[in-house]
Amino acid sequence: MNPTTRVGIVCGLASEAAALGLPGVAVSGARPEMAEAHARRLAAEGAQALLSVGLAGALAPGLAPGDLLVPARVVTAEGRGFEADAALAAALSLALDGRTLLGSDTLVASPADKAALHAATGAVAVDMESHAVARAAAAACVRFLALRVIADPADAAIPPAARASVRSDGSVDIAGTLLRLLARPQDLPALVALGRASAAAHARLRQLAPALARLAVPSHEGG
Repeated sequence: MNPTTRVGIVCGLASEAAALGLPGVAVSGARPEMAEAHARRLAAEGAQALLSVGLAGALAPGLAPGDLLVPARVVTAEGRGFEADAALAAALSLALDGRTLLGSDTLVASPADKAALHAATGAVAVDMESHAVARAAAAACVRFLALRVIADPADAAIPPAARASVRSDGSVDIAGTLLRLLARPQDLPALVALGRASAAAHARLRQLAPALARLAVPSHEGG
C-alpha cells in the first residue's frame, strides 16, 4: 500500500482519540449513526481507507484488557458481514487475526449477554462503531480495517453506574457517573475494575499511534 494513502479514523470516545494523539480523528460519542456519518464524511473528503480504532468488550473467554484485535471480519446482529483489508493491516506491520468482531447498536453490558452473542455470532468481541464505519467504507468503495483493544473481559459486567455516561462529544460524564454511584454504591468495585481495565486498553492504543501516523496523511483536520 502506498504510504501516503489518506485514511480516515473514527473512534467512539474522546479518550481513545486522545490516546492516538493524531490530527483529524473523528469521535462518534459511542453512537453508531454518528460513526457512520463521520466515516461517510471522511470518505467524501478524500479518505481512501477508513479505520475504526478504539476499545471493545470481550465476548469470548480468554481475552484480557489490553489485548489487540485485528479482526478479519465485522458482522452485525442482523448477519451482515464486512471483510477487513489485509494490505491495510500489513501497512501497519500487523496481520488480520482471523477473528470476527460484532458491531452492536446498543451497549452489551452483562456476561450473560456477552456469552449469548458469542454463541450466536461467533464473534470474540463487540464495539459500537466498527460495523458503522465498515458500512460507510463499503458504500464509498474504500478499504476498511478495525483495530480494537479489549477493555472489559467476557466475565465482567459494565455496572449500571457506568452506563449512559458518554456524552455526544465522546467525553465521559463524570459527575453523572458519580451521582449514579451514590445511588448504587454496590457498583464501586466493578467501576474500579473497569477503570483499571480501561487504563490498560488505552495504554495499548497509545502504542498504535506511531504506526498509524506513519501510515497516512489524515484526510481532515479536526473531528
